[in-house]
Amino acid sequence: MSEAIGQPGRAALPRPMGIGEILSTAFQLYQRHWRTLFAIAAVVVVPFTLLQYLIGDQVRTRGEEVANGVVIETASWSVGLAGLVAALAGVVMFLVLTGAITRAVAAEVAGEDPSVEQSYRFGFHRFWSVLLVSLLVGLATIGGLILFIIPGIYIGVRLAVSIEALVVEGRRGTEAMGRSWELVGGHWWHAFGTLVVAGLLTGVVNALITAPFGNTSWFVQAVAAAVATVVTLPYGVLVGVLLYLDLRARKENLDLERLRTDLQASAT
Repeated sequence: MSEAIGQPGRAALPRPMGIGEILSTAFQLYQRHWRTLFAIAAVVVVPFTLLQYLIGDQVRTRGEEVANGVVIETASWSVGLAGLVAALAGVVMFLVLTGAITRAVAAEVAGEDPSVEQSYRFGFHRFWSVLLVSLLVGLATIGGLILFIIPGIYIGVRLAVSIEALVVEGRRGTEAMGRSWELVGGHWWHAFGTLVVAGLLTGVVNALITAPFGNTSWFVQAVAAAVATVVTLPYGVLVGVLLYLDLRARKENLDLERLRTDLQASAT
């Protein structure tokens, strides 16, 4: 990456931004650094998407054999077990990917130039912290959804930048969640609108890429799904990091030097 995103005068300088500006700035950063972002995402997304679709195809094939009265020589439980192992491995690697790409995006905004290797080293280093925060946020959101839909949505948005607080500031567990709760407080509708519009945009792009291949072989569908995820995932992370920086700029005297200091401290 030849340009530093966070240099003075760049669009990503930490400051309050409207929803449209966050989305457009994310797209500008995406255009400028898509090669690095694609590489970070593809390392995890491509192999695990292919494995997921392969196992899914095996499960469907065995289901059809049973329906047609064909005797299955290989125990069907082995396919299910393989699927479970693949799913768990996929979750593990997705959490590593979340930490890696969030770190890369935040570092780029700060004007640094992280490599794919550095980003994944951080992702593995912070795996357990990301896992804990992800579980706690998921449980809190699900708990709200079980009670009523609206509280679940409210809680989910209030906790939406927990991973960013963990990655950028080095906050752990409930401390990261508390930090997100604090930052989103007073700006809930702003955060909600940003996340919803970004989700709709990535959903539309994902559908446009995958829809033409709905009736093709499992391999072609898997490739299309992997491409769609590699294309859309970095943009979603960019929006999340920029929203987090926007919220800090609204509540704190955040500047690039403070951001760089936080990143350096969180890496130790």
